Amino acid sequence: MKAYFTNLPARTWALLAVPVILIAYPVITIVVPAVVRAVVPEAVRTVLHLI
Repeated sequence: MKAYFTNLPARTWALLAVPVILIAYPVITIVVPAVVRAVVPEAVRTVLHLI
């Protein structure tokens, strides 16, 4: 299996990368800020915002 993946042409890697990027972008822009708001206390976020 490793040999199969290492010998894939660049076009195949590009075709695989496009859906990954399309899925990862909304996750990063929506889920990550929500997790930060849930985990980081309000006081810390206020101080970081002031900086």
